[in-house]
Amino acid sequence: MTTSSHYPVRIAAPASAGAQSRARKQFNNLVKKLEAERAKLALWREELPKIQALADREYRPLAEQFDAHRKQLLLIYDRAYDHRSTGKKDKEKLQALICPAAWELMEADDDELIKAIFNKHSGGDYDKELNEEKERMLKVVGSMTGLDLDAEAFIHSPDAFFASLEEKFAEREHNARQGEPAESPKPSKREEKHLAEQAKLKQSVRDIFRKLASALHPDRETDPAERERKTGLMQRANLAYAANDLLGLLELQLEVDQIDQTGLDNLGDEHIKQYNRVLSGQLDDISGELFDMEMSLARDIGWESNRRPVPKTVLKMLHTDIATMRVRIAQAEAEIAEFADIGALKRWLKTLRIVRNSPFDDGPWF
Repeated sequence: MTTSSHYPVRIAAPASAGAQSRARKQFNNLVKKLEAERAKLALWREELPKIQALADREYRPLAEQFDAHRKQLLLIYDRAYDHRSTGKKDKEKLQALICPAAWELMEADDDELIKAIFNKHSGGDYDKELNEEKERMLKVVGSMTGLDLDAEAFIHSPDAFFASLEEKFAEREHNARQGEPAESPKPSKREEKHLAEQAKLKQSVRDIFRKLASALHPDRETDPAERERKTGLMQRANLAYAANDLLGLLELQLEVDQIDQTGLDNLGDEHIKQYNRVLSGQLDDISGELFDMEMSLARDIGWESNRRPVPKTVLKMLHTDIATMRVRIAQAEAEIAEFADIGALKRWLKTLRIVRNSPFDDGPWF
């Protein structure tokens, strides 16, 4: 898909027509929005591999190291809880530390030892609670979609769950098609009108592509340099046509002088309205692809802002998280060394104060 062009597509009113029509204004607005969305998508496609590489190279190894240290601390807390010298108040504080930390660790890794510690101190059963939560959520989603969903893919792996959901939708659609009678019922007048409109829109894009293909076919060129140039242009035309990229095809027409600004300005409003319908669909597709990419990344990096992520902000946040993780690792290492002495741990526990029923958090505050 073309992401930028030195041949901007705009439609002005013909010199004799006076004010610009509503269709022409809509065309220009759609083109501006498409150009903006294409620029965002191109930036994400360029920057996303860098973000993922930085996360894989630096952040994830640090996060794994930090989780390993947290597991060590959890074992220290658990041993201290069982120590004969630990009093009731210190036991309460240790449990308040153990339960949320164990739950967070199990979200990343279903460790049986951590699970046993969680069950011991929470008084519950992690697997049972998780399965009950899965069943509740699956019932809600199942009642909304009418699908029998995969419980194992749910909660711990959102991407696997959504992939399973899409697969189920595709399977249901396929089965519905397989069960259709040999002769489909006659479409209603509304459906006929919609089908006719869709065919007309496809024809608009097809007509532009055919004109380009006729002018750019490289096999008709004897000059090697011109054949190479036209091969590149023809590849762009093929990609644009396959993506239903009307804007890209129009930009190519301007680039190869197949149309000029006067030709665009003199298009009739009915013709422009057809273009607007194609451009609206193209804008929806690009915006949807961009949104899916942003939300997938937001899930991966734990983005919790009410603003949509942008590459510059995500990279800045990732560098901050890497620095913060190094500090947390150093702190955890110091605590592991210090709390190996149960006396030091108990002295530290005395400085903690549990605040119950915090309005800001479900867990204990200190």
